[in-house]
Amino acid sequence: MTNSAVAGPKPKMFAMTAIHAREYTTAELNTRFAEWLVNGYGVDPEATWLLDHNEFHLLLQSNPDGRKKAETGLSWRKNTNTAYCGATSNSRGADLNRNFPFHWGGPGASTSACNETYRGASSASEPETQAVVAYVRSIFPDLRPDDTTTPAPDTTQGLFLDIHSFSQLVLWPWGDTTTLAPNSAALEMLGRRVAWFNGYDPQQSVGLYATSGTTDDSAYGPLGVPAYTIELGVAFFEDCASFESSTYPHNVDALRYAARTLWAPYKLPFGPDAVEIAATPDLVVAGDTVRINARVDDSRLNRTAQPQAGAPPPPTTQNVASARAFVDLMPWESGAVARAMTASDGSFNSGSEAVQLDLDTTGLSSGRHLVYVQGVDTAGDAGPPNAVFIEVAQANEIATVHGSVRDATTNAPLAASIKIGTSTQQADASGNYTKRLHAGTVDIEVSAPGYMTERAAGVTLSGGADVVRNFTLTPNCTVFSDDVEGTNPGWTAQTPWAVSSSVAGNTTKVWTDSPAGNYANNVNTSLTSPLVNLTNYDEAVLTFDQKCVTESGYDYGIVEISTNASAGTPTWSEVARCSGETAWRATRLALPTATNQGAVKLRFRLTSDNSQAAEGWSIDNVKIAAGGQACRALNNDVLFANGFETP
Repeated sequence: MTNSAVAGPKPKMFAMTAIHAREYTTAELNTRFAEWLVNGYGVDPEATWLLDHNEFHLLLQSNPDGRKKAETGLSWRKNTNTAYCGATSNSRGADLNRNFPFHWGGPGASTSACNETYRGASSASEPETQAVVAYVRSIFPDLRPDDTTTPAPDTTQGLFLDIHSFSQLVLWPWGDTTTLAPNSAALEMLGRRVAWFNGYDPQQSVGLYATSGTTDDSAYGPLGVPAYTIELGVAFFEDCASFESSTYPHNVDALRYAARTLWAPYKLPFGPDAVEIAATPDLVVAGDTVRINARVDDSRLNRTAQPQAGAPPPPTTQNVASARAFVDLMPWESGAVARAMTASDGSFNSGSEAVQLDLDTTGLSSGRHLVYVQGVDTAGDAGPPNAVFIEVAQANEIATVHGSVRDATTNAPLAASIKIGTSTQQADASGNYTKRLHAGTVDIEVSAPGYMTERAAGVTLSGGADVVRNFTLTPNCTVFSDDVEGTNPGWTAQTPWAVSSSVAGNTTKVWTDSPAGNYANNVNTSLTSPLVNLTNYDEAVLTFDQKCVTESGYDYGIVEISTNASAGTPTWSEVARCSGETAWRATRLALPTATNQGAVKLRFRLTSDNSQAAEGWSIDNVKIAAGGQACRALNNDVLFANGFETP
């Protein structure tokens, strides 16, 4: 993926996933990263410049035959080569991540065909390995000899990633020896920057255990391209709720950071990152001044110590020394003009600095422009840039819409989210917002947690006009609520679900599937709500507190909904699931299928396999809140009230 209209050559990121078949979340992360880039192009300035100036080569399913075996429910790791361990054995195949050519056949690779880490009959014997090696060597130049002592030049561009699950690690070469790689300092710095985003342990690969014939050693070793293995998440078959709430957001941010370094991955990570970039206003008449705000941050470094003996101490960070902005050209492009930014507090004296620039747009052509921000630390290291859009237009093409957002019942200001056309912004602490837009018509949508969404469709914006649109948001209504402290409001509890006041971490009464201790093996037991009528309600949201202590990746707490619960045989749909957690957490789940439904029930269902029981799933403070016509009626049914208690 790249913008083919922008000439190359360009730095390249190669990211491969699911080389071990059972590691499901890796391919999903890679796919979502591709979607973020493509869907963000022309909308998100970061996605836009990354695709303009780089190439992304993403191999989503590196072991497709193995993946099909895993989809049958088997914990399949290897490929499916029938020449190894018998044609019908579920232990057959080669471990593809022990079959790559650099230092093939060393430690950590089995010679037994039925072993999970079987290295294959010979170096790169497997067709999957051969395909990856050929492709990688076709896109990256050979920049170092195939020894273990000669460094690649620090001008090397591009990045190789092999993404696995589930040990929560960021690893770099070598995997078969504690000897440091010749580019070890730079490899470690980028690895630790990436690990700041996902919170994983950064270390040389051998620190986990010795491995040989691996993908990252076979990319860095022969070619010199920086190469990493990232171990995601908490399970091979990780549940969707865990992936959505933690694994995906933390790791897509890690991939985005890595992508920002592709021009010089052995140099840019030593400098500070540019974040929180904003332009106010972002639509101007040529000659207007635009305030560019950003944060330049050198402190985003995971300094967890490496585990292996003799490893150097973690690298240090420096104070920020300066920041500069560039219009339409990357900092390293010919003709780029650096505009000095100032520290918002008056001086550069810390590792994280808010910076600003009043940018004169005189001479800028009509249309959209990218403004890049880059920071430099006291060691003289420039970090990866990032960017923001500004747009120049004629005065008669621009209108301004502004207003306030308040609580309909208290008139208090709300820090609401305001979507105006395709852009979204937050109201300030006083509930006020303002936005410059092109003349035309626009839809406005205003939302805040716990409130009904309000919309204004087809708002007309005339060139040069100032349009005021104020909004009042009505609080959602509580349709069902149970804090488990009173009489059962109608729950149906299958044995052994019961109310308990002795679940660790909660001093009140809660529903739990195992009041007497651990749950049993091979259970499928539910706690089902009473019937809830959501006729004329929309935007229903379920909130509850939960503690989901189960065997990670094998036993699950599953939240389900039925919208035909009064039928003889109701149908159930999964909303979310949990597994392998240890602490209480608040949960919020949208229930879009419940809109305007008169026969809704919720079900909390625990399932377990045939081994390893645990404390179980506990539920507290269950509430369904919703908006819509019925809620407006409830909120507005008091036409006059006077308690005669005040004059």
